Amino acid sequence: MLKTLTNLAVWLLLMNLSYAQQRVLKGTVVDEQTKSPISGATITLEPSKSGTSTDEAGNFSIEVPTGTTSVKVSIIGYNSTTQTIPSSNENFTIALTPQGNDIEDVVVTALGVQRKAKSLSYSTQSVKGEELTRVKDANPMNNLTGKVSGMQINRSSSGIGGSVNIILRGFKSNRDNQPLYVIDGLPITNTTGSGSEGAFGGGPDRGDILSTLNADDIQSINVLKGASASALYGSQGANGAIMITTKKGAAGNLRIDLSSGITADQPYYLPKLQYRYGQTTEGSEESWGEKGSFADPVKDFYNTGTTLINTVSLSGGTDKMQNYFSYGNTTNNGILPTNTFKQHSATFRNSTNFFDNKLTFDGSMMYSRQDIKNRPTSGLYFNALPGLYMFPRGLDFNQYQNYEYLSPTRNLYLQDWWNINADAGLTGTHHSQNPFWVLNRNPNFQLRDNIIAQGQLKYTLTDWLSVSARGTLNKRWDKWERHVYAGTQGVLSGERIDGVIDDNGRYTRDEMESTAIYGDFLLIGNKTFADEWDLNFTAGTSINDTRSRGWNLDQSKLAVANKFLLSNIFREAPINTLNETISRRQLQSIFASTNLGYKDRIFLDLTARNDWASTLANTPREKKGYFYWSAGLSAVVSDMFTLPSFISYSKFRVTMAEVGNDVGIYSTIPTNTLVTGVLNSNVAGPYQGLPLRPEISRSYEVGYEGRFWNNRINFDLALYKTNTRDQYFTYEAAVGQIFTTAFLNAGNVENKGIEAALGIDAIRKENFSWNTSLNFTANRNKILELAPNLGERYPIGGNFNVLRVGGQFGDFWARTFLRDENGTIVVDDTGRPQIGPEGYIGNNNPKSIVGWNNTINYGKVALSFTIDARFGGQVISVTDGYLNSFGVSEESAAARDAGGVDVPAVKLDGTPWEGKLPAQAYYSAVGNRDGIIEGQVYSATNIRMREIAISYALPIKWKGVNGASISLTGRNLFFFRNDAPYDPELNTTTGVGGQGYDSFALPATRSYGLNLKASF
Repeated sequence: MLKTLTNLAVWLLLMNLSYAQQRVLKGTVVDEQTKSPISGATITLEPSKSGTSTDEAGNFSIEVPTGTTSVKVSIIGYNSTTQTIPSSNENFTIALTPQGNDIEDVVVTALGVQRKAKSLSYSTQSVKGEELTRVKDANPMNNLTGKVSGMQINRSSSGIGGSVNIILRGFKSNRDNQPLYVIDGLPITNTTGSGSEGAFGGGPDRGDILSTLNADDIQSINVLKGASASALYGSQGANGAIMITTKKGAAGNLRIDLSSGITADQPYYLPKLQYRYGQTTEGSEESWGEKGSFADPVKDFYNTGTTLINTVSLSGGTDKMQNYFSYGNTTNNGILPTNTFKQHSATFRNSTNFFDNKLTFDGSMMYSRQDIKNRPTSGLYFNALPGLYMFPRGLDFNQYQNYEYLSPTRNLYLQDWWNINADAGLTGTHHSQNPFWVLNRNPNFQLRDNIIAQGQLKYTLTDWLSVSARGTLNKRWDKWERHVYAGTQGVLSGERIDGVIDDNGRYTRDEMESTAIYGDFLLIGNKTFADEWDLNFTAGTSINDTRSRGWNLDQSKLAVANKFLLSNIFREAPINTLNETISRRQLQSIFASTNLGYKDRIFLDLTARNDWASTLANTPREKKGYFYWSAGLSAVVSDMFTLPSFISYSKFRVTMAEVGNDVGIYSTIPTNTLVTGVLNSNVAGPYQGLPLRPEISRSYEVGYEGRFWNNRINFDLALYKTNTRDQYFTYEAAVGQIFTTAFLNAGNVENKGIEAALGIDAIRKENFSWNTSLNFTANRNKILELAPNLGERYPIGGNFNVLRVGGQFGDFWARTFLRDENGTIVVDDTGRPQIGPEGYIGNNNPKSIVGWNNTINYGKVALSFTIDARFGGQVISVTDGYLNSFGVSEESAAARDAGGVDVPAVKLDGTPWEGKLPAQAYYSAVGNRDGIIEGQVYSATNIRMREIAISYALPIKWKGVNGASISLTGRNLFFFRNDAPYDPELNTTTGVGGQGYDSFALPATRSYGLNLKASF
């Protein structure tokens, strides 16, 4: 691979032409409104088509012939302009108008088709690439937080490069709610990193494909929020789409861009722990003992993490061929000792024109490799944090930094912990292990290689009609393993066979290879009739084929201790678990869309698509597939009527759409399975043989776009309503049914909400500008129907999430306090709260999400910052429950200091409890995974300083250096308000049923960074 990349880079260098050096033309490209510099703008000389592009400071330098020169400047997100530069002018400034401020601007829509923004009948929102790299994150999707209305982003608590869970306009399905991701018009398959559910956890997040993308390669991101916007992608786009446009080469001399950044990551918002009450009694796990003063083992445990993100890119070419090549490297040492993350990525893109530009080719290949050691996990299992946080107060933590001892009975190094020592007969409990043992003797390793290769051929038949053939290959190889050394706590360690083998450790390993192939053929037309009617249409067909093959091993019986090899599997007893899986699904489609415009003022938008899904084989839908459509109307009233002068632009839009989604793989043709050498006959199938149907979502949207006072204020408003019916469910059928596990269609989930985006050019002067924008989202979700077969509640995942009629996605259903008829907590004679029935205890969805973004430019200095907030919703912290019940939390200590917990209560006989409840009695009943979960619920409302950056354009005049800048950055610096005992944005899993739950997750980090960018 390295040799190939080297050859590509050398070829790119050789492709650039030499130009006569009559004179050097220098200039700067800025935003017409904010006066801020625009990086990556293409500068093309007319008519030669040679050119260059601007650096991070918006500067460019190009060799031009003597005399008057015509220059065209263009970049996605801005309207192109062509200016004539006289021979006397050798240094000038060109101002570009942002798209959206001009009614003729063009945006990238579904299938990568470019459309006039004013002709769209649905809501979209764009984010420029520079906003993704201003304050860098290993997963560029995290930088969308607060920048797009209608979008909710939750992060995995697995550290750098972890998965993200992105939701557009609320949860709709009990399976997958994430949007489709599209790179340069072609869809890719994103993996859901997931992670473990429940208090025990133990399974780390595997990361997603999004984390393998290099943010420096991204030109812009356009978010298609509703079903109408993404209907052309069919069932893949049922949850909206995120359109990623990557950078490409520009005609002109070779350009080299360098970006280098370093950040220091500090753990913050740690649990509030106490160190003034000691161990309850000798040998006890809890700390409800006598008062004293004890050492804090947490403060010196975490490291200051470091992250290096570096990218170098080369671009250039001729008017016939342009090339772009980049190499990126990310290296991280995490805040958790022994955790490392390394990523290498390379991108090559070529654009070539043939036959006088009638035939164009655009192809790219992205490769990445991730090498991760000890990615943090949540939960009690294989996690260093339970042992660290719950270590009994008064014992010597430093004694156990040497986490192992040489066992005289086994001649092996075994775990040494205050309650784990095999030779002393101490077996411990599943609550904790020695943190240093977990990190060094229960390590996990992950390797991921990912390739995204794309190619597009487009042929222009006439001046208004073209055809194109496109395809993409997404290939991924994953390998993951965990080494569990002999001496690990018994629940997690290897097995013993009396008289045969002892605990020799445990070996877990899985490997997966997946391939996703997409191809389509498009006919695209753009025709004007009678100078009044504009017709834009697209018709085509596509195929999407996804295959995977993998195997997993979990072996608890090893022949030789601590040798983690397949050849070390103990052969004289059955293997614990060995599975091989093979899967394939295919989607074939035909589709068409048309946009009819009248006098460039009124636009009718129609789409239609029919899918044939392999997962619906053996059903009535197998032959006819499933059809869906969209229809929309938009009117630019500012072009139709004379409006007050302060209104620069005014547009209304309305749209409705219906999209479908298929069912689970192999559910219509159930198969037998082989598991560890045992043939299991199929016991699953459609409920009572009823044919399964596709999931259908119908949505309605109305919106308004307005710009005021010479485009200094812009406003976008959308109101929407979506009903999703016939979700695919799996449930355990009643005795006597044909299948014990049944599949059926059921449900009607409604989402309705409001999105608003406001942008203001507060100050617009030559050397000083301030642009501020506000995004607002409010979504309401309600479950209107569920099949009676599913019962009153249908559990999703293992984090207390349920679906119930009249409830919402994200409802928590768990143990509550027993209360009397007045709602007062009932306690026993010791003051211990009694467990009541399971019931509704909260919902993890926010009532509203707000993002406030600011960019201030003064001369060569720029300041930008984002503050975002989530209001409403609840989270469950099992971590806090355990810390309280074990007596190690500050809350439990403060209650002891105050003489108890001040909560009104009554005894079982109904008489009032006098005074405060004993702290130990109260928290031991409420805390941990088996306690009263209602007492572990907290408000998720939080307001934070998301990111801030201060940059300076260096006044470098060196030959060959087009420009350079340096910046100081900060991310997640502090909370203005946080009602939860942890960062509620972090989750143990990115799965549907795992949001709003914390079980000993890695704490959030505060990051400080230094970035340097230069262009040559």
